[in-house]
Parts: sequence; structure tokens; C-alpha cells
Amino acid sequence: MIAYFGVLLCSLVVRLQGLEILDPEEVEYIRFQAKVTVGDSVTLNCGSTMPTIFIWAYTKQGTANNVAVAYNYGQGPKIQPPSSGLGQIKVQSNTSALIIEELHRDAEGMYTCQALYDTDEGARITFYLTRLDVEDD
Repeated sequence: MIAYFGVLLCSLVVRLQGLEILDPEEVEYIRFQAKVTVGDSVTLNCGSTMPTIFIWAYTKQGTANNVAVAYNYGQGPKIQPPSSGLGQIKVQSNTSALIIEELHRDAEGMYTCQALYDTDEGARITFYLTRLDVEDD
């Protein structure tokens, strides 16, 4: 799975050739925290406007492994099969918000949305980090 995530990132680099990032040192980090109960639903936001490209990743609590959950390279959102252990995953229509329904206990962890916005001033990168705590009912 990690190798597949690497392929996704490599293809992102290929698609971004010619896209100028004005100040690569200036990356914005926005942090959230959410607490939900097993079996419930949660919506994790990735900005208030739709990014040009986004990748959602999940890191299980106590590990350092990122697992790709969903992405959109401009051709519609794609959900990754290993994410099914977290609950029913989908990307909300016309947004980059990640929805997890019928949440599993194993969904607890850190969710990161890497969003790239292509603006008139150049590319802008924002990381949206959401710490998700899951409680038993």
C-alpha cells in the first residue's frame, strides 16, 4: 500500500510540471480535532473551497505509516480499497470533504488532507490535519 501511495505522489509530480509554486517554504497547516462514537458518521473538511488536487491520508494512532484513503487529481475522487476498515468512506460531491459513515473503532487516528490550490499568484499548498477520536457507544 505504501508503494501505491508513492506512485500516487509521483504521478502528482508529473501532473504538476509547469505549475509554479511561488514560495515552497510557505505551506499552511490547519489543525482540527473531532470526537465521534463507533457506528456514527463524521465529515472531515479539507478547506472551504475545492482544491485543484487533494490527497487524503490516514495514520493509525501509535504508528508512523500513512495510508492513502482518497484522492482527486482533477478527474473525480477515487477511494482506496484499504480504507474500508475505517467505515464506509466517500468524498462529498463537489468538495474535498471526506465522509466516514458507520465508523469503525479502528478509524481513530490522524487524517491529513494535502490540498493544492492553483491560484493566479501561483500554487498554494495547505495541509488540513484532523485528529479523530473514536469512543465506544
